[in-house]
Amino acid sequence: MKPANDNSADVTSLKPCDHQAFFEVLDSPPSPTEALRAAFRRTKERSFRQNTWLPKMN
Repeated sequence: MKPANDNSADVTSLKPCDHQAFFEVLDSPPSPTEALRAAFRRTKERSFRQNTWLPKMN
């Protein structure tokens, strides 16, 4: 594995204020919005209708 450099897609440089905000959100994520809850419900319903929630049987 090669080490990441400044031009690597594996590295994201943050300014100090952005760094602080990023890690604060990771420590205390916001509650999901109703739009996000609705999106999860739609995905769950679609998966259930298409039987994608069932394990594949060989």
